[in-house]
Amino acid sequence: MNNANEILTNAISLLTFYLSELSDVQDSPEQQFAYGEKTAYTECLEILLKWNETDKKGLAFNVEQRYPL
Repeated sequence: MNNANEILTNAISLLTFYLSELSDVQDSPEQQFAYGEKTAYTECLEILLKWNETDKKGLAFNVEQRYPL
C-alpha cells in the first residue's frame, strides 16, 4: 500500500514529465487543449509546493520559471 509521501513524490515526477513533454506548447487556437493541460499541470505543481518535503522530492525550483505559460 502506498503512503501519502510516495503518492506525492510520484505526482511530482509525473507532472514534471508531462510539462517537459508540453514545453513547446503555446497559447494559440491550434494548441488550445494542450495549453490547458500545461496550465493545469503547472497549477498542480504550484499547489504541491505547499508540502514541506517538496525540495527533497524533486521540486526544488521555481515552477513558473521552469515551465513558463
